Amino acid sequence: EDFSGMSYLDAFDAMVDKLRREYAFTEYKGIDWDALHTAFRPHFEAATRNRDSLAYRRALRDFLWQIPDGHVSGPFIFEDFQRNVAGGFGMLIRETDDGRVLVTYLAPGSEAARAGIALRAEIVEINGRPVSDVVSEVMPWTSPFSTAHNLRLNQLRDAIRFPLNTRAEIAYRNPGDATPNVVTLVASADTDS
Repeated sequence: EDFSGMSYLDAFDAMVDKLRREYAFTEYKGIDWDALHTAFRPHFEAATRNRDSLAYRRALRDFLWQIPDGHVSGPFIFEDFQRNVAGGFGMLIRETDDGRVLVTYLAPGSEAARAGIALRAEIVEINGRPVSDVVSEVMPWTSPFSTAHNLRLNQLRDAIRFPLNTRAEIAYRNPGDATPNVVTLVASADTDS
């Protein structure tokens, strides 16, 4: 259906009505369309009132991120993505079956490597908070996901991405170390990781 002739708010209402009636996995995925409609409608009202296309695109993206289905996607807002995750430290992290978060990629000469973080170091905290808590709170920029596994992998990726020049305190334990070290890293342009 084509909602392009409608206001942002009317198009949102029509889309949610269509999803209520036709989305095949509502029960299976436990989606409460009424609750989502109530939570997000004010954002669409504001976008309509202010004739703000960027606010509309953000509201649509955030709404669609709530649907746990990798086949659902909304507008990818490149400027938001670039501003929020352009910076990194030259490392990637992954989670082991026992819950540890390890560095699985470390770029030679990167901010993380210069600070003393080694490959297979265990990341313990980010900005004074347990790394598992930080990771769990991340809404990945490539959302939504159909499986918890894919969601978690992408949360791990984005948990160590920051706006350029952001300072982040990383507590880590290199292989063989008994106690963690703490360093402050500055996010720089990092496309390799």
